Amino acid sequence: MNRAQAYPPDLARYVVEHWPKQHALGVPLALLAEVLSIAFQASLTAEETRPTRFRLLLTPVHALPESGVPNHGVLRLHFAPERLLTAEELRRLSPSVPFESSLIGAHAVDGKLRIWGIAHSGPAWLAPSWGGRSLVPNWTYDPIVHVTAPGNIAVRCAGKLVGALEHGTLVNTFTDIFESHWLRSLFQDEREAVGAEHAASQVGVAVPTQVETSLIGRVNQQLLRRAVQLIRGARHGGMILIVDASEAPSRERPGELRGMRLKYRFDPEEPTRRYNALLLEILRTLAAGSAKASVDWSDFAADPSPDLERLEQGVFELSRLIANLTAIDGALVLDKRFGILGFGAEVFAELPPPSQIWQALDAEGEQLVADDIENVGTRHRAAYRFAQDNPNGLAVVVSHDGGVSFVANRSGRVVYWEQSVSP
Repeated sequence: MNRAQAYPPDLARYVVEHWPKQHALGVPLALLAEVLSIAFQASLTAEETRPTRFRLLLTPVHALPESGVPNHGVLRLHFAPERLLTAEELRRLSPSVPFESSLIGAHAVDGKLRIWGIAHSGPAWLAPSWGGRSLVPNWTYDPIVHVTAPGNIAVRCAGKLVGALEHGTLVNTFTDIFESHWLRSLFQDEREAVGAEHAASQVGVAVPTQVETSLIGRVNQQLLRRAVQLIRGARHGGMILIVDASEAPSRERPGELRGMRLKYRFDPEEPTRRYNALLLEILRTLAAGSAKASVDWSDFAADPSPDLERLEQGVFELSRLIANLTAIDGALVLDKRFGILGFGAEVFAELPPPSQIWQALDAEGEQLVADDIENVGTRHRAAYRFAQDNPNGLAVVVSHDGGVSFVANRSGRVVYWEQSVSP
């Protein structure tokens, strides 16, 4: 899409032109442009140093049932009296209407935009970005405006992005690094090793069931997605460094990690590798409940087994642990099978920085633009030095403001991707 500077009226026109034809857009262009302009202005404000983030539902209050239930529909709470829709009102309301679980409801009355109240949705709609097998509920086809950062606004219909402004650019898709081929290839050997371990566990089973390596990758993805979102939610920033398991310290090789000093090192006992045990148990449990020759993510997503639910919750609790360990200065270090090596890691300042870094403009890194290493803070610079020194590693950097960057060494170039964070 065109990368020229764009503004809320441009986004409004784009949304009107590209709104799904099977669903009526109940907001005329002029009114939509006014709503987006107000939302844009609100995005530039802060409430007690906290960025203003919210979801704005554009639907008449009586279009929602009184009997709505959160996580399946919404619980609507109607103001009496209603309030004018202004940037200042959105700023004041936003702390009481958390982005993850509630929406500010608005509609037009006699041509004037008003806030009619609050719609409490619950967090189930976040499943795709937070990780998990849950089905995403849909209870409206009316526009929902997401305000996630200063100047960043998006319009969605039934969870699908219609159009957005991101850093002054009009976009119709968000970059999701988790879906890229290069990231999957970075963990290919580890997925195959897990698949081989599962296959070995099926020896002697009357009807053995194998697993697709894509399933292993998707479960891994859920762990990391949830950890990243928890770090973002904590608003303290953090960094995760992922190294080859062959380079990780062990009882046989107790030395320091290459290129970094690990302040809090864990003894390499089973609990630090608990995720691998959980993953193998998920695969065995899924295989045991299937008569198919092979199972994949769709089988996992559709299986209502309480045992699988328990195991999935175990994975999410490990995500919480991973997120917690990023709260102090320094990085959390994992191996590529998500074993926890330690935290508070300092990348050696003596490591030579890359002479040039590159920003990827697409998920696969096919479009690159040169950037200056001095344009970022110390956490990002440490990630660049790490990537330069670890060609097979990965750094994930979460900024205090919620921005997420992936940094990797691609054919000798240190490349970073800005992960779109709007769910």
